[in-house]
Amino acid sequence: MTLNVERLKMLDVHFSTSIEDRLNSVRGLDKEQGKIPDAIVFPRDEDEVLKVVELALEEHIPLVPRGGGVSSAGGIVMKKGGIMVDMRRMKGIQAGKGEVMVEAGSGYVFNARVYPTLWKHATVGGNFCGGSWGIGSMEYGLNWDQVLEVRMANPRGKMTTLRGGDVKVAAHAEGTTGIVTRLRLMTRESVPIVSKIIMFNGLEEAITFTRKLYEEVPPLYHMVLRSPEIAHLTLGPDKWHLVIAYQKGRDVEIQGEDGKVIWENRDKFFAGAYMENFNYFEYSTYHLPLESFGESLRKASSMGAISEVEFANDFKAHLDFMGTSDVMDKISAMMGKSSFDVNDVFINSRLSRDHIQKIMWYKRAYDKEDLFNPGKVKF
Repeated sequence: MTLNVERLKMLDVHFSTSIEDRLNSVRGLDKEQGKIPDAIVFPRDEDEVLKVVELALEEHIPLVPRGGGVSSAGGIVMKKGGIMVDMRRMKGIQAGKGEVMVEAGSGYVFNARVYPTLWKHATVGGNFCGGSWGIGSMEYGLNWDQVLEVRMANPRGKMTTLRGGDVKVAAHAEGTTGIVTRLRLMTRESVPIVSKIIMFNGLEEAITFTRKLYEEVPPLYHMVLRSPEIAHLTLGPDKWHLVIAYQKGRDVEIQGEDGKVIWENRDKFFAGAYMENFNYFEYSTYHLPLESFGESLRKASSMGAISEVEFANDFKAHLDFMGTSDVMDKISAMMGKSSFDVNDVFINSRLSRDHIQKIMWYKRAYDKEDLFNPGKVKF
């Protein structure tokens, strides 16, 4: 259906139909370019979100939510056009003891347990709906494991609250099950982070040390193995190096150099490097068992890939590779299909079976027309 702009005007919700704004709204870190929206709306509260949802349902117009626009997994790729719902005007925050209630458009201006590398650009709602692992995942795991409660406008035009395991209905669902408006999250105590850098003479030494360290299960907050090539693009030593971070007072006896400067610039880790070099490189990510990631890392490095490996509490190595299209074609041929495929617009390619089943069940029950970020769930 074609959007009735006159009806949109009657909602008394700020919106834009300028071609410049419409084009800018779909510019992110996705190589795939979808359609542009017919309009972008900028709701200020839940009532305005509901007004937009009700109009979309009545007129059979697709809706796609937008946060900071820095996801690289196709979240803001519009398959059918429609209305883009820019949530960044909804940024209220209410702090509590050990937790915080935030509106979806809020930035990371509180003491989050887990947050994305591009935290300076991302919104909390956008990362919940399109992200997964991140800084802090070595200690705390997935971003949605920190979420106690989610409020969203569902595909029937009603506000609903998800709690406990049901938050997965909206987690990494990219708005396919509803427009997330508010989240209640657990926060980290205000304890300083200590960081260190361990440098290696070569890749073999780096792999051996890192695997052994992980198996000892030290109480680390974050752990990332970086290549000389990734350092060339951003910052860091001209050799393979491991960056570790932990909360001050933890029993960590690991020798290394002071990592304060590189930790303060953690937004320059892999995603930051990719954003700065988006026009030149492609990227992919693979989650591999700890005991076997070394072989893939060796081969990818020999092919010319720019590599970084992030570690989380899932006993896997999260390998990120970046390079020219020729290099990435070689990586793809060697590695095959990723279990966390950021180059596949379908969210099925990145979620566990039980997680995607929750989303599919909800989608079937509440969004039979597939109006909420259509074309992102494969049935």
